[in-house]
Amino acid sequence: MAMSRKHYREAAALLRTALPPKGKRQPTRSATVREIADGLASMFARDNSSFRRSTFMDAIFEDQT
Repeated sequence: MAMSRKHYREAAALLRTALPPKGKRQPTRSATVREIADGLASMFARDNSSFRRSTFMDAIFEDQT
C-alpha cells in the first residue's frame, strides 16, 4: 500500500513534536530533526510523484523561524 497525504501529515506532526519550543532552540536537536525530515521527504517523493517537499518541511518547521 502506498502512503497517503494522511501518512505524510502524521510524519510531519511527529517530527514537529521533537523540536524544542520556539524561543528555546537547541541547534543540535533542530539540525537532527531537519536531517531526518530531509531523508523522509526524499523517501516520500520516491513513493509519490505528487509529494511536495516544501509543504512537508513547512509543516514541520513553520514555527521555528
